[in-house]
Amino acid sequence: MLVIGVFENNYDNGHLKQLNSDMHRVVNDILEPQQFIGKLGSTMIISVTGNGQIKKILLAGLGKKEKFTNENARIMSGKSALRARDLNLKEFSILPFSEPNEGLIEAISEGILLSLYTFNKYKTGNETADTKPEKAIMLIDSDKDDKLHSVVHRANAVSKAVNFTRDLGNLPPNDCSPTQLVSHCLAMSDEYGLQLRVLERYEMESMGLNGIVSVGKGSNNPPKMITLQYHGVSANQKPYLLIGKAVTFDTGGISLKPSEKMDEMKYDKCGGCTVIGIIRAAAALKLRLNLVGIIPCVENMPSSTSYRPGDIIKMYNGKTVEVLNTDAEGRIILADAIAYGIEEFKPKFLIDLATLTGACIIALGANVAGMMGTNSQLIERLRTISEETAEKMWQLPLWEEFHEQIKSTLADMKNVGGRPGGAITAAAFLSNFTSDVPWVHLDIAGTAWTQEGTHEKSYNPKGATGFGIRTLVKLLFEETINPIPL
Repeated sequence: MLVIGVFENNYDNGHLKQLNSDMHRVVNDILEPQQFIGKLGSTMIISVTGNGQIKKILLAGLGKKEKFTNENARIMSGKSALRARDLNLKEFSILPFSEPNEGLIEAISEGILLSLYTFNKYKTGNETADTKPEKAIMLIDSDKDDKLHSVVHRANAVSKAVNFTRDLGNLPPNDCSPTQLVSHCLAMSDEYGLQLRVLERYEMESMGLNGIVSVGKGSNNPPKMITLQYHGVSANQKPYLLIGKAVTFDTGGISLKPSEKMDEMKYDKCGGCTVIGIIRAAAALKLRLNLVGIIPCVENMPSSTSYRPGDIIKMYNGKTVEVLNTDAEGRIILADAIAYGIEEFKPKFLIDLATLTGACIIALGANVAGMMGTNSQLIERLRTISEETAEKMWQLPLWEEFHEQIKSTLADMKNVGGRPGGAITAAAFLSNFTSDVPWVHLDIAGTAWTQEGTHEKSYNPKGATGFGIRTLVKLLFEETINPIPL
């Protein structure tokens, strides 16, 4: 099958010049009488007779030419790949939808690779059969072949990391305790030559990581703190630090959540899984930088040993936290990991990712991540890249009055600041542990998995999305070429 993009009501078919005369005529016979007008998202399959390799042509509607974006290319290449899968094709070819450039080729590659993801680990019988295409060929007529090949290679590595992260995110809680997540990290560190360290509960207690220990002590599955290091340059260069929340299941603890949709709380580990995926991609691409990922990993369960509302915890950096709600546990484990990571690794900058607050979904919906932090250049670079990747991020203000909301009469701070500005007060809480290191917090509660309100995209199958990996890997790649002046 050959995929050909068609702009809506646009008859400039210069991109068909690579077709032979017979196929050119077949396509024109459809386009000229407007049997297919190219509306965005529409498709049409044409059967091709003769002895050539191409047996079918798939026309893919690209919408209006003046509104065409790389995200449209990503979505339509994904749709095309899914049609090839539905037709049980082992191979298909695709003509780039406009003049080939790095952004377009990257988007088409990602659309194909991400759309064909399936999670069938727990399916039995014939449903486990993998019928997806084994090969997709882009037909590029360009003098930039070598550069575009490197773009495809990078998109391939990043997309594999996204799909690996989706696998981790989709694992049910009975198959992904903190200990089991460590096992996945161990296998990955062996494959990619990473340095892995795992702190156990009693070691964390002796070090003063009381936030992580407190949240995790209600479960029979003990808490862990995973540190993954990738060394791409000499050790004397400051590393970049990523921290991801990994609550392998979140009941809310003593402040128990409602039962409705509690099954989705297996996705509360997605921030940590994203960090794991980013480090895998950086290692696969051999990025010339040093990168550290810290994943505080707990299961938040109610029991006789759980931490309680009213408890006061002395955190790793010595500050005290009054617990008002045990379901605001993510910020507690992140705070300890942030303080530890800064002291231990002295990073160039720090980005944390967490499915942190339902308030962020109320504020921004299910398709946009909240972005807060202390460094405007880093925030602006992330925002710009997120427009290219279509992993939407929007800055929320982190003004002083939000810090007032989390002041406690009994301790240095409390772990919730009330309903108003809940996503921002969570970030204000974290800022107490970031010292003077440039820092950005990404609240991915709405974007880490497909849920109510999620905009349907061909390359985002139901379940964990791997949101943030494409943006942050691109950020790190740009750091190797044009570092942010911090």
